Amino acid sequence: MNLFEVDKKIWSHPDKPYVYHIENIANSFEDKAHRVSANFHDIGKLSNEFQRYIRKKTKEKTTHAIEGGYLFSFLIDSIDMDFLSIFFSIVKHHGSLPNIKDDVYRYSNINEHSFDKESWSQKLAVIEKHLDVKSEHDAEEFHKLMRMFIDNFENFSTIEQFFLFKKRYSRLILADKFEAIFNEAYQNIEYLSKKEIDIYIQNMADIIAQKTSNNFRNSAKRAIFNNYQKNKNSNIYLIKAPTGVGKTFIALELALTIAKDRGDKRRIITAIPFTSIIDQMHKEYENILGDVLKYHHLTKYKETKEEDEKEQFSQKIFLTDIWHEHFIVTTFNQLLYTLFSNHNRDNVRLETFRDSVIIVDEVQNIPRVLISSIVKIFELFAKEYNIHFIIMSATMPSIKGLFENAIVLSEDWFYKEKTNRYRLHFKPNINTFATLSKKIQKQDKSVLCVVNTIEKAKKLYQNINHENCYLLTTHQIPKHRKAIIRLIKYRLKKNHKIVLIATQLIEAGVDLDFDMGYREFAPFGSIIQMAGRVNREGQKGICDVSVFDFLEMENQNEDIKQLPYSNIDLQNDDTRNWLKNPLKEIDILKNLETYFQKVKDETNDVDLLERMKKLEFASLFELLDANFMPKQPWKVSLFIEVRANQFNEYVEKRIEILNNPKYDTFEAINRVKELEKDLGSYTITVNNKLIEKLAQNYPITDKFGRFILIYDNPTYEKYRGFNPEYTAFEEMFDD
Repeated sequence: MNLFEVDKKIWSHPDKPYVYHIENIANSFEDKAHRVSANFHDIGKLSNEFQRYIRKKTKEKTTHAIEGGYLFSFLIDSIDMDFLSIFFSIVKHHGSLPNIKDDVYRYSNINEHSFDKESWSQKLAVIEKHLDVKSEHDAEEFHKLMRMFIDNFENFSTIEQFFLFKKRYSRLILADKFEAIFNEAYQNIEYLSKKEIDIYIQNMADIIAQKTSNNFRNSAKRAIFNNYQKNKNSNIYLIKAPTGVGKTFIALELALTIAKDRGDKRRIITAIPFTSIIDQMHKEYENILGDVLKYHHLTKYKETKEEDEKEQFSQKIFLTDIWHEHFIVTTFNQLLYTLFSNHNRDNVRLETFRDSVIIVDEVQNIPRVLISSIVKIFELFAKEYNIHFIIMSATMPSIKGLFENAIVLSEDWFYKEKTNRYRLHFKPNINTFATLSKKIQKQDKSVLCVVNTIEKAKKLYQNINHENCYLLTTHQIPKHRKAIIRLIKYRLKKNHKIVLIATQLIEAGVDLDFDMGYREFAPFGSIIQMAGRVNREGQKGICDVSVFDFLEMENQNEDIKQLPYSNIDLQNDDTRNWLKNPLKEIDILKNLETYFQKVKDETNDVDLLERMKKLEFASLFELLDANFMPKQPWKVSLFIEVRANQFNEYVEKRIEILNNPKYDTFEAINRVKELEKDLGSYTITVNNKLIEKLAQNYPITDKFGRFILIYDNPTYEKYRGFNPEYTAFEEMFDD
């Protein structure tokens, strides 16, 4: 059957012949099964109902995907193991992948899906006439076919089928969207060339040469690359090394080297845990690589002088969303959602992961209940998609044994022979805000103090009488946090004696260098991460990092004293025992490995693999999301105006876009989404009870899913976030 012979007067999109659309999609991948998906997915558009709609002769929408799936089941030559994956790519190409067995059951039930109506038969007759085919379609036969799959579902529910479904679905939606926007077949970017890679590696060498020589870093890098040269056959590499080794540059050079050695890599993707630290890494990468895509939920497309052109706008948006670049810096949630999500918007870039090197930095930030499943699934995707993973951390969880052939490139001496930058010591006598404040204030050095909750950070900051004291919590808008970090980094380089009070947001990826530190009791790995911000360059002898007991707030329940951590994460007795005497940095490795092994042994893992095997795509993503990004219904978004009438300006721009006649609905929605990304830099998340309290004294409006705090409101100030002087209800603040 040649579907390309359909009359060119039949449209798939306004003024676009159906045959061109189908042909371009089919030619996007050299894959016979993909061509089948392409040929059938839009068959419903051949109906009279759709043609009237696409020509704007009626506003009544009509279906077109289910028709393709239905006819596919009668027009193919045989039913094989690929049938269901193709069928669902067709019927769900505008939706999300479901739990397959549940949907097959619905298709098998005549009461759920009745295909014997006269209108249905008439529609199919028109479609078959356009195709010049005649099928022996019969509703009962279709339901029987689906019941056969139910009866034999165990033969179709395997990991291999999971990957078939993901491939068929992701390729079809990528090719379909690409063709609709560019009017041509999808083509992936070229492989990275050896010549380009040599230039990037030389750029990196030139930058490193400008830095102060560090024998330890040089030795560690040589060891890692020597171990790689001996183990080139693996596709999973682990690097466990203390902060200050230069893991960012080492991992990037290793990724480039793998791409050069293999000759079959299109992209290098780096995933880090938090958006708050993505800018720093992105800047470092751009200095080496040139164009680098920074992608997270607030990513905006690259603007040019022609940005007002509708076609170019849509193209830029889409190319950004499918990561159509050689180098990408993104976040864990974007990485994991692409692998595990059942949603159209995430799977559209799954092909991006094929033929790539993926760096997973600070892997310890993946929730411990998920990490066993996720690292196993990394290995499965590595084999299926020709991915090489580089997984690294200063505090690596116990994951080596979960892989079949992962290679540890780092060595234990990285910890033992490293310059002793700090020593950890538990100080039981520091147990109140007053005591801690006095200790910090009397220091004639730069001091970093990390506490466990926003509420505690604010109270401590309020208690410290120090003219050069700064506060960093997520109750300051991202724009202000970035500015404060830049200022602190500048002042530290000038050897100014400053104090920073912060929450855990400072522990990963923020490149600061203090003279000494204080850390509220926390999981051992978190303590080590924080200590990496003290004497980072190892130029100050051995510096002290004092660990103190949980600070208690007034009227605080004993059960919440150790929030936000659980007993398993804390390993309370062991950690206190390790720190009862000063523990030097070079001696932490044994304790660190013991800590992570105990945490692993006591953790009840969430099994994602079982959902994959059962083809439960919806449940798989729900399970991942519930444990990776737990819902917190008591939290709401609060937009902080930093200039008068700021949010109203956004509203006016939004109305202007939606009312602009030159934008169709799709274009208008995309432009509004881009506009909304600007709001993220001025938005914080707070407890909804706090909003209720604030509303008693100040005007707070609710628009487009967020509350608005108008400009010059005394409850917010750049360096204090929500100002304790004006908020006499601090107990309402989030942890």
